[in-house]
Parts: sequence; structure tokens; C-alpha cells
Amino acid sequence: MPFADILGQEKASSYLKKIAGTQQVPGALLFYGPDGVGKARAALAFAQALNCQDPQARQTGDACGVCPACQAIAKATYPDVIFVDFTYQARLEVKKDFSSKGYEEELEKEIAKQQHISVDTIREVTAKSQQKAVGGGWKVLIIDQAQTMQGAAANALLKFIEEPPQKTVWVLITNKRAAMLKTILSRCQPLAFAPLEAEQVKQILLTTEAAVSNPELCAQYSGGSVSGALKADAALDLLQSGGFGSPQGPAGVAAGLSRTLVSARQEAQAVLDLLIRALHRQWVAAAEEAEQRRLQEALKRFENYKRSIGRNVSPSLVLETALMSLDGLSIRIF
Repeated sequence: MPFADILGQEKASSYLKKIAGTQQVPGALLFYGPDGVGKARAALAFAQALNCQDPQARQTGDACGVCPACQAIAKATYPDVIFVDFTYQARLEVKKDFSSKGYEEELEKEIAKQQHISVDTIREVTAKSQQKAVGGGWKVLIIDQAQTMQGAAANALLKFIEEPPQKTVWVLITNKRAAMLKTILSRCQPLAFAPLEAEQVKQILLTTEAAVSNPELCAQYSGGSVSGALKADAALDLLQSGGFGSPQGPAGVAAGLSRTLVSARQEAQAVLDLLIRALHRQWVAAAEEAEQRRLQEALKRFENYKRSIGRNVSPSLVLETALMSLDGLSIRIF
């Protein structure tokens, strides 16, 4: 995809086009910023720009998006571009053939278990990084959720990102730069990705035909992130179907959470995030000092509720308590 397709990240895109066009590429790059703002898309666009077979596009540091290399990278079938995420790692664990009966179900269960990029995954990818590029271009090795690499995995990667083979580049993607080892950070060229404007999030939702009921409202509650907008859509659906604003609302919304603990926690967190943004918006607009104080206290409570969900506390209980605490505040959501 051309870099122009990555909305809201003009500064990062300009830098990537420059180094792709000059071929003065660092051995390792660190893309950092919130989830859902285009880091992974930019990494793949960069891989296309480095391997594009259109000479005119290559001169500008961009990709044509239509040549065989660009199309293969977009389909994740190009042998010299490896995108490591929890799905990639889960596939390493599931031993069945892609076409086997029950493969997709088993893969989905394995993906749900993933919490860290493991040392075994890093060893496999670093071994591939030493192989000669099949297509004669650049080898691009992308690691998403790089902050989840623990000590052994991070240490296994160190020497490979410090002195990669010629025409090989590592791209590490993270939403928590501070959580990464300093030895890894010191070996990477950092590149910041900023939160998106609400209008940009809305445009992306419309362009990609994302299955959201109200793109504009979801964008307002997105926190500058496309993934945040998708979570907001699910949270809005929970609030609406549970009868938010009615006397039965707290119990109804809490009852709508998934039965599995992991999913229920994620859904409850998404509802709390949405309500925190609504409270903050109302606090900014409040004219009376007393109302501002009440909203400030509510915001503090909700931050505590969010922390509680991360502990061994029932998500439905926390969410119901949080919604009950809004009584009298007349929070406008829809």
C-alpha cells in the first residue's frame, strides 16, 4: 500500500519514504505509539517500499501496491517479509495442517492463550533472518507486541538486531516503549506514531467498511485509535442492549458480558474506557464548580474500577458497581 493510505502519520511516513528511497536503512527500527494508529500498516508499507518491483515507485521511496511483490506482501505470502504476532506464534504451536478439520478452532484457542512473544519464536525468526533473501530484495522482520518479549526472548534477539546481514531490517512494534529492555531500545532507531484525530478515525472506518453501527460516535470515543473505535462500538452495543440510563441498566449491562473471564474483562474495560471519556468530556463542558468536582470524583472512582478489573475481581460486579455510581450525574453517551 502507498504511504498515502496511512492516515494521520505523515511525519512517520515521510521518514520511512526517505530511508527507503535512499536505501540508508537502519538495522532496526522501533515503531512506538498507541494501538490502532497505523504502526503495523506502516511496517508493511515500508516492507513493500523496500521490495517494490516498480522502478519509478522505488525512486520515491514508496510502493506501487500492484506489482507481484507488493501483492504478495499484502497477502502475507512474500518469503522475505515475516510478520510476527500472537497469530504467527499460535500457528507454530498448532501442529495440524492448515486444511485439517478443526484447525481454525484449535488455532483460535491457541491465539487466546498468547501473552508473550516467546524465546522459541524469536529463535525461529532470527534463524530465518540469516537466510539469503529469496526475492533478491530486502528481508524485513516485523515483531508486533515487542514489549511482551521477556528476558530470554529479548536477549536472544539482541545480537541479531545489532548486526543484521546486509539488506535486512528489523521492525519492532510496541504500545509500551517504557516496558522494553534498555538494551533493545538502544539498538533501535525510534519512530513515534501519534494518536489519530477523530475525523481520521471516522474516515478509516468508512473507507475500510468496518462493521460499526455509528462510525462518527465510535470515532468520538476511540481515543484516537481505530482499534479503540471498534472496542467503543462493542461497548456502545452493551450499554444500549443492557438499558443504560434506566433503573435496571447497571444489572442489565453487567449481565451482557461474556461468560469467559478473559472476554468479560476486556468488554468491561472497554465500557469503562468509554464512560471515562464521556465523563471527561462532560467535565470539560461543566460550567459550575460543584458539577466539575462531582465529575472529578467520578473520574477517580472509574480509574479505580479499571484497576480492579485487572485483579482477581468479578468484571460483572465491578461494572455493575461502576454504573450504579453514576446515579445523579446524567451522563450523556448516545
